[in-house]
This record gives sequence, structure tokens and C-alpha cells, in this order.
Amino acid sequence: MQLWNRTELIDEPEVGLGAIKFAYGTTLGRFLAKTILCRKFVSNIYGWWQRSRFSKKKVQKFMKQYGITTDDCVKSEFSCFDDFFTRQRKPEPILTAENELAAIADSKLLALPIDERSVFSIKGVPYTTAELLENEALAKEFDGGMCLIFRLAPTDYHRYAYADDAEQSPSVKIPGVLHTVNPIAGTMKVFRRNTRQYNLLRTKHFGTMLQMEVGALLVGRICNHNDKRSSVKKLEEKGFFRYGGSTVILLAQKERVRIDADILEHSAKGIETKVRLGDRIGKAL
Repeated sequence: MQLWNRTELIDEPEVGLGAIKFAYGTTLGRFLAKTILCRKFVSNIYGWWQRSRFSKKKVQKFMKQYGITTDDCVKSEFSCFDDFFTRQRKPEPILTAENELAAIADSKLLALPIDERSVFSIKGVPYTTAELLENEALAKEFDGGMCLIFRLAPTDYHRYAYADDAEQSPSVKIPGVLHTVNPIAGTMKVFRRNTRQYNLLRTKHFGTMLQMEVGALLVGRICNHNDKRSSVKKLEEKGFFRYGGSTVILLAQKERVRIDADILEHSAKGIETKVRLGDRIGKAL
């Protein structure tokens, strides 16, 4: 998969691509995905295995295969694969200015403009803002703004943070059938079937933003820390995902933030930008 890393285009291997091609690129795979793999009990069983000691030996193999180290991790030993998957990075200072927008997760980022007719396509996955939120009135509040899509791969830290100091509204949860967020699954209308959870954030520098977490195939649950807290801080950890590839979406209102030009340029071509938690990705207007 081709990515922009802020200096050059790079090719990065896609984790689990063979299994995903089978599940969504073959007749038998699509049948199994629709009838069996999307069932909650399958997700629960697989999640249990990833949290069991039997999955521990998978950790070193996975790290070696994808060149992952624990140099910047809070710990270097893991009891199971899920323990590794939900690992935490050592605390780092905030390097962006107060009026600069920072990446909220280690991820692959697309930044796309919003209007009432927008249909976002992430490698073939189509949805409108209203379909994503299941709320047409709320979707209209973001017309003319930006949709920032942070796709977390299995090799990434699966922790995500807040974009700014903010007052947070209570969580809204949208239940759904779990399916992979991998771009190859576009024909399955993935985002319309995934479990989703979002909060409105009255931010200090960027107006009202909406942050949504999207669960994916074999993710046991979205684990947010601060659902009952009203005040949150910039780059404070909001939560984490259990095992699987997952996505965080940030919606910004019209004329509240200017996304960096290189990210916009590559997003317009359908090329994601590789970002690290805390990286500058834009600036308040």
C-alpha cells in the first residue's frame, strides 16, 4: 500500500491482506463474511483467544515480521497478543503550538472536505456524513468543514487522544455488525454496518468537533476512558481499541481549521498520510 510520510511516497505492507482478500474478494469468503464472520459470538471467541496466554507466542513473531520494537513502549513483556496490541507508548511532550491541530493517533490519515452531497470513499468504502452519524441534522452542522479519517493498522499503537482542550458531551453509541475497515472491503458498505461511538467536543481553538471511534472485524469493543467526564485536555488519551484494525474519525466545522497542504494534496488523490500521535496536521483559522 502506497503512503505519504510527509517527505516521500513509501510502500508499506498490509497486515492480514491474504485473509481479507479471501473474505471480501471471493464468493466463498463473502458468503462466510455475511453469514458467520460478522456474528458477535465469532468476535467474542476470537477476542478471548487473543486475550489468552495461548496467543503470547504470536507477539514476537508479529514484531519481527513487521519490524516493531518496544523502545518507546511502557513495557517490553506481554502476557498475550491483546496485551501487546493495546500497549502504551511512554509519555511524550506536546510539540505542537496551542493553535495547531495534532494527529490524535498513530495512523494513516485522509483529510476530505464535507458538504451535504459528499460521499466519502476510503479505498472504495462509500458513506455520507448523515449515514455515518445516523443524524441528518447533526451532519448539516459540519457542511463545508473537514472529515479527518485516521485508519489504525494492526502494527500501530491502538491508543487515541483528544485533539484539543474541550468540553465533552455524553457518548452516542450506534450498534452494528462488525466488519473489517480495510479498504479492500469497500463493496460491503463497511462503515454503515460497524459499531460506532462518538462525542461532540466544544474545543478551545477549533470550534465544535465530533470525534467518532469505529469498531471493526474481531475488535471486542471500543474502550473509552472518559465517557462521564466533561472537561478533557489536548492529547489526553481518550481510549483504545481491542484487537483488530480500527478507525477514528474527526469532523471539523467550516472555516475552523486549515489542514496542512501536503495532506490535502495527497488525500485528494486517495493517498493516506502516515502520521504519529502528536504530529502537526493543521492550524486553527
